Amino acid sequence: MENSPAKLPLLYHAPMACSLAVRIAAAKGNVPIELAIVDLNTHRLADGSDYYAINPIGQVSTLQLPNGNLLFENIACLLWVQNQSPNISFRRPPEHPDSIFLIRWLSFVSTQLHQQIFRIVFYDEADAAVKDNIRALAPDRLALLDGHLHNRKWLLGGEFSAADAYLVWALGLTRKAGLDITPHHSLTRYWEQALADSDIADIIADDTLRKA
Repeated sequence: MENSPAKLPLLYHAPMACSLAVRIAAAKGNVPIELAIVDLNTHRLADGSDYYAINPIGQVSTLQLPNGNLLFENIACLLWVQNQSPNISFRRPPEHPDSIFLIRWLSFVSTQLHQQIFRIVFYDEADAAVKDNIRALAPDRLALLDGHLHNRKWLLGGEFSAADAYLVWALGLTRKAGLDITPHHSLTRYWEQALADSDIADIIADDTLRKA
């Protein structure tokens, strides 16, 4: 009797939303996943079913694990992908000396960029003055990243990580948010090298088409 193929993790994904980071991490970590596309305007899946039945707060990322359990929150999904990777250079389990710095940079992108800046700049109910005040917070955060990347290829050194996947997603929003990274030369170099990576470029292009 043949064994049935292992069930792949299923990522509930809204194109160009933060779940894009999980797509990128899975590709760079060689972790196969399937996608279920979520329309965040209607909170419906492609088959018309209610996404709130999957995730009660209606947000991405949500990852259905092979055992059927649901994992919520972007950082948790990114860490799960990181730890499942067969690539030694990508996987950083808790005992790895880089693991605490991985968590540090995942947390930085989540709190200092995603929630503190983008969440408000793209919030329709926030007025222009509030958005400008929030944008004014960005240069210090971008400068911190720029300084850290001065002598590093990626956030943790020479190898790409799930934290880089999250930062790449965030940097992809900077122009739309009215933020300029070009004064930060190391950060600009980092963004350009990410776009030159065929895996990352292909996923961004695919998401762009899905979003259109």
